[in-house]
Amino acid sequence: MGTFFSETLMRLRTEGGFPTAYRFYHDNGGAPVLKVSYRKYLLMEQGKNLPGVERLPKLLVALRLPQNTPAARELVTAWLRTLAGEEVYADLFDPLLAKAEAAAVTPMGEALRRSIADKKYHLTEAQVLATLSNFEAYKCSFVMENDCGAWTAEELAKTLRIKKAAAQRALKDFAAAGLVREIKKGVYKSRIAGQMVEYPSVLAMRQEVREKVRGYIKRLEQESPAEYSSMGLFRADSAALKGYYPLLKSTVQASHAYATVKKTGSSAAFFVIGRVLKMWDF
Repeated sequence: MGTFFSETLMRLRTEGGFPTAYRFYHDNGGAPVLKVSYRKYLLMEQGKNLPGVERLPKLLVALRLPQNTPAARELVTAWLRTLAGEEVYADLFDPLLAKAEAAAVTPMGEALRRSIADKKYHLTEAQVLATLSNFEAYKCSFVMENDCGAWTAEELAKTLRIKKAAAQRALKDFAAAGLVREIKKGVYKSRIAGQMVEYPSVLAMRQEVREKVRGYIKRLEQESPAEYSSMGLFRADSAALKGYYPLLKSTVQASHAYATVKKTGSSAAFFVIGRVLKMWDF
């Protein structure tokens, strides 16, 4: 029999794009990252093992839920409700926490999250390393992830203005990692085109890998002209503003509704960024 915590955990895991407990556990780095065995994690979803409070931050990161956002609060509240029991929670904790509730996610936001979850593809560590071997490979991986057609090293090199040898190495590495398949000699097609590709959680990535990703993203920003920009400068309460983060994330993800895996007369690669920068305390 499930608990408030186990049922909430399973729902948030599914909405996050992980269809099974096995995929969630292993795509997030397994025991070295989550600090719990697969068997014990299964018991969490079955309602037979309530994790210690120290494990909640790791679960939130693995679920891609920033702390103090509505969905993150939902999981933490479900944990507290399960720990205390329904009667104690209703009498003691619910009145205290009700005043701190942020605005709930809108029905449109929920529908968007469910539709996106079905299209997510979570990269394994080996696949991440294949796409990050160098900047040229990183660019090649973007093209292959976003096109359903067949590609040769020559075509990739011409599109990205890189050397053919670099494109050839990238395609071979992608094939070995299961990201593309060679349909005939020297011709490759993506296995994941059209899906929303997600990297492992930050906790699952080694420091040097995180630094590579940041460096490559910065280079892409620097060499790409802006198509559109919108910004706002204002003062706000830091804790209250976190209630906006899920909306920002949904807005960026909604841009994928315009994604295409086929070339059109004006198709191009676009980089949509959602960012909240904290300038100073005052």
